[in-house]
Amino acid sequence: MKILQVIDQLGLGGAERVCVNMANLLHRYKYDVKIVVFDNSGPLFELIDEGIEVVILGRKKRKFKAYKTLIKEVKEADIVHVHMRQNYKYVKKTLLAYGVKKKLILHDHYGEIAVNKRIPTFYRSFYKPDLYIGCSKLLTDWALHRVGLDSKIVFLVHNFVLKYKVDLPENIEKKGLVFVGNMKPVKNHFFAVELAKELNLDLTIYCSKTDNSYFKTLQKKIESIGMSNRVFFQHGSINVQTELYKYNYALLTSTSEGDPLALIEYLSQGIPFLSYNIGESVKIIQKHFPSFVQDTFDKKEWLDNFKKMQKITNEEVFSVYNQHYSAQGFLDKYIAIYKKLM
Repeated sequence: MKILQVIDQLGLGGAERVCVNMANLLHRYKYDVKIVVFDNSGPLFELIDEGIEVVILGRKKRKFKAYKTLIKEVKEADIVHVHMRQNYKYVKKTLLAYGVKKKLILHDHYGEIAVNKRIPTFYRSFYKPDLYIGCSKLLTDWALHRVGLDSKIVFLVHNFVLKYKVDLPENIEKKGLVFVGNMKPVKNHFFAVELAKELNLDLTIYCSKTDNSYFKTLQKKIESIGMSNRVFFQHGSINVQTELYKYNYALLTSTSEGDPLALIEYLSQGIPFLSYNIGESVKIIQKHFPSFVQDTFDKKEWLDNFKKMQKITNEEVFSVYNQHYSAQGFLDKYIAIYKKLM
């Protein structure tokens, strides 16, 4: 079984991490896997296991050669697994334009499905997926009831991360709260800053860049409440798991996401956290630790549950990752889905 994972670039986003995780997982279990990337931007190339072939199309600089290379790779693969809607549309359009018939998997990571249920043009006809994977029930419900896809081709698979072993230094001095989330309004960073102020704790935010208008607005708000010397920004960290040991607790205050990888990263390294009720992972987490998941943005609820969350040990948190996010379990799910296309 030759498996092709397709994505546009390998920046520090959730879909990009899932693509790399998928390729590494398949490779480690001896499957023949390759990654096609439209452009060579992004730092996650460094996390791809040695031995996995990566094909860079260079779509922007060599448009027609990119088409030719993509078609060649697609034809040679048994399974073509495309991450994200815009990338799926590009692959589908290319195949249609050149008269190539090949079944495609659309792996949908759309993070704003709770607030935008618009159906992209031609998804009920020309661009209809042969198989659809959604990382949240909101997405699979959208595919079934809004797009009208057959239930036989729609699959819900939670996001996952491969756990990285971290060699902990001696005499670790913890630094308060950590928040993994790029600079987007949907991440709701200022609410996290307000919580940090109420808790009298430093907050470190891991993000890919801090050069957009949202960040400038956030900075002004941070200054207005006197938190400039207690909120820190870290960018350039390729694998945040190797950094989480530095912090006591974690936050995720996003108002909408498909299935946030940050929560699984926290679980994988045994970091207790507070999160808004978004995505699929929270349903699992809530069964084990009800205090971790908040149903509103009432600050009092978060502060009250912070006290309860503090009683949970790192070992208890990691046990949930071990129980629900094993590599073998996710491998079995994906191979079962792939076999439906063969």
